[in-house]
Amino acid sequence: METVDGMTAEMANVLAGKERRRQTLARLPYPEKVQAVIQLQEMAAAVLRSRGKHPRPWMAASRAEVCALGSRIAVR
Repeated sequence: METVDGMTAEMANVLAGKERRRQTLARLPYPEKVQAVIQLQEMAAAVLRSRGKHPRPWMAASRAEVCALGSRIAVR
């Protein structure tokens, strides 16, 4: 069944779920966001290595180091 704007209920649910996920990620503390970026880089690096490339993902820092970095960035 389509809504007035032509969007199906299923598509509306998918888009609402994406928005909830985006809001959840936006509320994460800075250190967790950095860790997520590092994890994504490591995942992409595996694919790139299989293609013969030599990626250099960020080094995973300790949580304390990431927190210190976040506080220095927030001050600027």
